[in-house]
Amino acid sequence: MTALRESAPVERTAGRETADLLVDAGRLSELVGAPVRATRLRHKPGLSTVGVLLPRDAAVPGWVQATRADHLDKLRNALRRAADRGQQVHVLRVPDAGAELHLAHGDLGTDPRLQRGLDALRTAYPCVREAVADGALTVLRYNPTRRLVLRRQEPGQDPCVIRVTAHRQHAVGQVPAALADAGLPVVQPLPGRGGFPSRRVSAWPWYGTGHLGAADLDPADRLAAARETGAALARLHAATHLLDGAHPPFGGAAATVADDPHAVLGPLVGDLAQLDRCAADRMADLVHRLAARTGAMGPVPELVPVHGDFSADQVLVGGPGGDGIRLIDFDRAGVGPRALDLGSFAAVELLEKGASLDDLPLTGGLLEGYRAAGAVVPTTEELRVWTARALLARVSEPFRAADPDWVDGIHRRLDQVGEVLAR
Repeated sequence: MTALRESAPVERTAGRETADLLVDAGRLSELVGAPVRATRLRHKPGLSTVGVLLPRDAAVPGWVQATRADHLDKLRNALRRAADRGQQVHVLRVPDAGAELHLAHGDLGTDPRLQRGLDALRTAYPCVREAVADGALTVLRYNPTRRLVLRRQEPGQDPCVIRVTAHRQHAVGQVPAALADAGLPVVQPLPGRGGFPSRRVSAWPWYGTGHLGAADLDPADRLAAARETGAALARLHAATHLLDGAHPPFGGAAATVADDPHAVLGPLVGDLAQLDRCAADRMADLVHRLAARTGAMGPVPELVPVHGDFSADQVLVGGPGGDGIRLIDFDRAGVGPRALDLGSFAAVELLEKGASLDDLPLTGGLLEGYRAAGAVVPTTEELRVWTARALLARVSEPFRAADPDWVDGIHRRLDQVGEVLAR
């Protein structure tokens, strides 16, 4: 049983002024001049915070950035890029702030780091904002200044998914092709980037009716899909020929993700300390306990190809009469122990269900399918350690979501880690 804990106060912290501004939906709405809230924050202490700007009327999302006065170079670049394209970005000085701040915001079509990719999209949709508002494009995921994922639906055409990124998508089909050759059910990109003339854009066929955690399935069908997912994951982990060095990112020591917990999670402790010192101290203690448990398990287990960020939303489920599941999003693929993917999957379900580690139906089905496919299921101790590690990697998500109670949210996640490691 988790001990009762008083609600953690939100204290003003030096260097967090830009984030505090975006978390305060009331203040942000007042400045923007419309009911809005921010989410998906990316914070640079003492410099700036960027996030998604969500209108409460469910209109087209945009981006917002709060910046200190001594860190305006990137903001000026955003204004220049927008002006070059005849776009409007709103900028204002924030009065009565603890530090002199500037606030900039615009619709997603003015995203300063995605402009080159969006230029390619404009060959078909001259105004991206209007295309989203009219329903020709639907926003699936938006990470400001990094990535925009859209669903394209035009009359008489099969729907597809368009990914626009700040950086060039080199060899975007290489990993899916190698995995398909190894017998894995994956989604492969459309040839020719869907007709968009930029390496910052890729197009993918639309598949199924949703991901494993959200698709409209009855419990029996969902469990069957989880078992099928476990069998597919077993095939990925068995594809050790991908470690021959000729199949990046699986080949080579640089891709290995089975590092010491202190090395991997230590920087996250430092980031958390910039937000809340008490939570950072608790996380540091949990990382120390995790490292001790990891060391006590003995030699490093066999390293295999891993997805690297595995969860139910990385599994697409076919519709009625469809042909099964498909695995997607191998951006963090690499080399690691089997328990890395299994623990990651369990951690995300644990966060969503709020249940105990022993009462996760999707994870149970995943392990059944994994075992039935002939794969070696990690020990209970390995699964607990890697689930705790995945939870710690996600501990700051309440802050990134701009949850007004983000401090309590972080402490609740730390409570969960403690419960996983208590056995």
